[in-house]
Amino acid sequence: MKNTQLYPFERNKYFYGKLLSVEDFNAEQKYTNDKRRLLNRLIHGMGVVCGLNVVRVDEETISVESGLALDATGREIVVAPPVTKKLAMINGYDAAMSEGCGAYVYLCIEYTEKEKGNAHNIAADSGTAVSDRIREGYDLYLTAAEPDDDLDMVSGLYEREITVFRDRNLQIKHVMPRYVNPDSTFEFRIEVENFTKQLAAFSYDIQLVCLNSASDGSSVLKVRFDEMLLEKTGKYTLSFLLRANNVNNTEGTATIDPSTFSLSYDKNSAGGDASGRSSVMIIDGNVEDAVTAGNFDYSLDTALRSTLGHRLYLARIGLVDTEGSVIIDSVTNVPFGQYVASNTLLSARLAERANPGAEGGAPIQLHKGPDTRAVRDIGRFISSGTCRVNLNAGSFKNKAIYSDEIIHGLGLGSVTIILGTPMPDGGVIYGNNELFRDEGAVFETAAKLNPTKGSFVIGIRALTTLVADYVDVKWTAIRDVDENVTERSNMKIMIKPNSLVIKPRDSKYLEAVCANMTNKTIRWSISPENGGEIDANGLYTAPNIEGVYEVIAQSAVYPEIKASIMVVVRE
Repeated sequence: MKNTQLYPFERNKYFYGKLLSVEDFNAEQKYTNDKRRLLNRLIHGMGVVCGLNVVRVDEETISVESGLALDATGREIVVAPPVTKKLAMINGYDAAMSEGCGAYVYLCIEYTEKEKGNAHNIAADSGTAVSDRIREGYDLYLTAAEPDDDLDMVSGLYEREITVFRDRNLQIKHVMPRYVNPDSTFEFRIEVENFTKQLAAFSYDIQLVCLNSASDGSSVLKVRFDEMLLEKTGKYTLSFLLRANNVNNTEGTATIDPSTFSLSYDKNSAGGDASGRSSVMIIDGNVEDAVTAGNFDYSLDTALRSTLGHRLYLARIGLVDTEGSVIIDSVTNVPFGQYVASNTLLSARLAERANPGAEGGAPIQLHKGPDTRAVRDIGRFISSGTCRVNLNAGSFKNKAIYSDEIIHGLGLGSVTIILGTPMPDGGVIYGNNELFRDEGAVFETAAKLNPTKGSFVIGIRALTTLVADYVDVKWTAIRDVDENVTERSNMKIMIKPNSLVIKPRDSKYLEAVCANMTNKTIRWSISPENGGEIDANGLYTAPNIEGVYEVIAQSAVYPEIKASIMVVVRE
């Protein structure tokens, strides 16, 4: 169906004695379909509504789970039941391989209509048989083409994203807000994605106009990136704080100086040109009001035309060429964040922001997927708390008392425990409390770590006779991260077999093979949680419901080291 003209709307006017024709019934269907699709497009947007996860079944085959999506004209695309196909048999395979870099291809989906059924046309002289049904469906196809920079209409309302460099290995994007206030500080992001196993490094200068670096006030921003110094994840975000000049209704710009660009892979110099100009409007007014006004400034034709022809990307499929044979190496779902947020999800976001909870409740990012910043999540390396040690109505001088076992939550292995003594005035004493005895310190502390259990015990000894029911001790646990980058990058977990097709309620042992790891304790998990059961020994039992599930093996000592396989459950 190539007709994308949804309006003007025209419906039947019925009256007694009206002779209805084929055109009348077609107009009736078109009226209701076009109105629904227009609302879908303008209110909900384009993208995946639910499901449609793409998983690697084996080296040559992928599976698309059941789900729902909306295309660029608001038409519903439904996949049910799940479909499994060999990559080479999907439409566009040969063209994508010849046009692309060979390291990856994109799997896309589009809406289709097909005639079906068989009915006799009594108005025809010969009673010709014709189809009497139209089935709405979909087609999967492969492409090497990249989307335009304005693909994400949601984030595009409040920020601008441009691609400044791209080759077969690397992509660099600049992301800047659309509006900021004069003399205000804002975040300028550089998003880096490496599609290969090579280690990339690059540098270039950015010339700032009506903007400057918040750290040193310079009008030149020097960008330096070396993947060798980071834990390799393939995706990274470099964040810079910029400050807008004290001007109004003026455009601030950040322009790459192409002459300063240099690039290397595995320390071997590579060619290429980087260029691009990012801009932000400096306004003396409410930024949220400007974003809202910008949204409503679009005419109907402009809003619909802006995404007309955009593809719906379900996955980026990484490929490896082995002796002339192409195999599937990895699958990244919805690589460009084409999601449709439901009202339920938006309500949850508002509730989370209103009540962030005990852990801080960082806002959810809908269209960027998981956080890909180069800085590690500090919560994986530091934890803290307060332990209340019972004294049983008092303690004599120099008597030692011990707490119950405390799980620090950082896994097994070496952890440093720092203890502090809370004081009545709100301060905390660390180290030897004897030195602060005149200020009210009445006991000293020590901690004993059990690296094999991920726990510790606090011991206290009274400096004087205490008459109290308990004392509180503040503790901080810090995971030792003295392993160098090379050693950590060599640690790997592999699961045997690397894919599994199993019948409902059948069982199969999975083996986690640990490479370059002294402690090989593994924790198994399944996503989603209703995807079956797995015990500590790796015995997986499939659920009653057919589907595709992820089984994850994670190191207990190094939580960032993990592996997973996709399990296809079907009769």
